[in-house]
Parts: sequence; structure tokens; C-alpha cells
Amino acid sequence: MLDMDFMTKYKLSFRPTQRPPVGTPRREPGYVGYKSDSEVFTHILHYTYRHLHLDLEAYKHIVTPLKDEELAQHPDGPWLKKLKQSCRPMIIDGPNCVIGCLPDKTMFMLQDAKKLRPGIVGGHPGLYAFSSEMCGLDAAIPNRDKSRDFQPMKYDTVFVGPQRQEVGQWNQMASLSRRH
Repeated sequence: MLDMDFMTKYKLSFRPTQRPPVGTPRREPGYVGYKSDSEVFTHILHYTYRHLHLDLEAYKHIVTPLKDEELAQHPDGPWLKKLKQSCRPMIIDGPNCVIGCLPDKTMFMLQDAKKLRPGIVGGHPGLYAFSSEMCGLDAAIPNRDKSRDFQPMKYDTVFVGPQRQEVGQWNQMASLSRRH
């Protein structure tokens, strides 16, 4: 059962295939007529940040939520379960590796639960690359410490901040760093 206070607090009503009625505050003309997965991921990220006022960790939990059994064991399980139920239309269910850039120029990569699409991040302070294949990373930055490359798995979100100093990561099974 959905918690209406939760939905109201976080303004949850995203329906990617339906346009909200004219005059509603959440009317986003870009949320209809998708032509690619990338557009869908971008709009879900926009909705997560601009409408729900949540962060990249929450985005990972929205697009690839944990299974109910995993949520039962998670330190933030009750909140994440409500988020999963409320944002069900935004769950991605396919082989996807999402690579994106936030407005502050933070780059990130995350995998869906199936982990069928490859992804790797590597480089050195000042220069990092995100690639779908190791050969692409080798071509972009051949002179790097390859032992520091990171290939995110299904629970991981990997990111490089705007200063491009290091690769950071979050694991979906860990407590949220910011209480919402």
C-alpha cells in the first residue's frame, strides 16, 4: 500500500507514458514521446533531482531498486520500499549501463540488476574516462594504473567529481549517506 504522505512530500506522480493535465505544477513536456533509453534515463534523473529533490544514490534506488528480500535487510529498507512502490513506473528492466553527467559536471555510471552491459571507469587525477569496453578505456587513456580501474556491478554506482581527482563509489546495500 502506498503511503500518501510520502507521495505528497516527494511529489510522486511520474508516469512516463502519460502527460499530466494542463496546469499541473509537474507538467514536463519532455516526459512524453521518448525516442531512446537515454532520454528516459535523463528524464528520470531530472525528475529525481528537480521534483523529488533527491540525489544520485536515490536515483540508483529508483531505476534499479533492490528486491523485497534485500530491502527487508537494508538499514533504510522501510523508506526505500516506499520509494520503490511510489516510483515503480521509473524502474528500468533491461540490460542497461547508464553513463551520465550531473549539472555540477560529476560523471557517473551504474548498472541495471541484470548486469549484461559492460562498463568500466579508469584514468588518473585530472583525466578519467567512462567506457563500455576495456579496449575503449585503453585507447582513451593508455598510460594509467589499470589496477585502479573499476567495473561497477549491479549494486554499484561509480562517479568522478568535477575536479576529476578520483573514482568514488557507492554500494546500494549500504546505508544512504543522506537521510531524506
